Amino acid sequence: MKPPPGCRRLSPLGAALGAFITLSFTLGLLGGPFRHRAPPSPPCRPHSHVVFLKTHKTGSSSVVNVLSRYGESRRLRFALPRRYQFGYPAPFRAERVRGFRPGAGKFDIICHHMRFNLSEVQRVMPNDSFYFSIVRDPARVAESAFSYFRAAAPAFRSAPSLGAFLAAPWRYFRPGLRGNHYARNLQWFDFGLPEPAGPAQIPALLGGLGRAFPLVLLAERFDESLVLLRHRLCWPRDAVDAFAHNARGSARSLSAEQRRRLRAWNALDWALYSHFNRSFWREAERFGLERLRREAAELRRRRGALAGRCLRGGGPVPGADIAERGLRPFQPPGAGAILGFALRPGLRGEERELCRRLAMPELPYKDLLDRLQFGDTNGTAG
Repeated sequence: MKPPPGCRRLSPLGAALGAFITLSFTLGLLGGPFRHRAPPSPPCRPHSHVVFLKTHKTGSSSVVNVLSRYGESRRLRFALPRRYQFGYPAPFRAERVRGFRPGAGKFDIICHHMRFNLSEVQRVMPNDSFYFSIVRDPARVAESAFSYFRAAAPAFRSAPSLGAFLAAPWRYFRPGLRGNHYARNLQWFDFGLPEPAGPAQIPALLGGLGRAFPLVLLAERFDESLVLLRHRLCWPRDAVDAFAHNARGSARSLSAEQRRRLRAWNALDWALYSHFNRSFWREAERFGLERLRREAAELRRRRGALAGRCLRGGGPVPGADIAERGLRPFQPPGAGAILGFALRPGLRGEERELCRRLAMPELPYKDLLDRLQFGDTNGTAG
């Protein structure tokens, strides 16, 4: 038979070569021996040794809830303060940890307020611990601190308003006065950094901090932060489900000029925030921005479902409206209403316990962890 017009009959060699190419292509599609396969990457192992530096007014209470639930569910050992903070605002010391004994076993998780002191934390925590923290735009931190710590900071207490304070901060601020660390560069203080001798020293200080903390979360990208944290810790997807704890009932809006003044007044915090903002987005790009967006959206979807399942009204309420005392958030004097969560009526058994843990504020949860580890009702003994 003659071939169709325009076609040429293959020679025996050409036919054999064509058959070989066809076979190779088919085997490649089927995963045969001609296809190169990369060896599977080994599964990651969950981190059970975790150091979280809890900074003030950054959304850190929600992270503490995540760590508390994960550690409790797996019976991990928490390094707990004797009361509610590790001698803050003094630098952290290992002796502030309840149950610490030199040379004895170390702890699994530390996550309550401290002024960071790496060498002392290392006395308490294992060498393979994963260190992370969280930062926030210092303009928002300062605005929140002005409300929350009004009674504790003399500089804020003596100013009639935030606007008056910003107009002449040195009229109200006295360095070294107890409580005034809340009024300027609060994040820099919480990280335990010294006052730099000059601007040229700041990059070196921040570089050293970056080596100590391989991941620092951003409050403004909280859901994306939780996704990155989960993957770094190799924890299950639902481990980072969380409600927004310790939120205020009404936050003051800031003008562009107020933001500029607050960032200038807190210049060290702005340098710190800018440094970790850049490192966060480098981490996000390595992870994959589209993948990060998808997983953050899924996290929000799960949170919404949990809120509908667990919470009366599906969201936060003023603390005074919460009947169960153990779910009421702490209300600082003069700070305005701090919101919490009331459970939906009719919850039972395991579902109620899950919802209660998600809704439990930091201080009652710390008391619960104390009881589980030490068998008493608070951390004041020992």
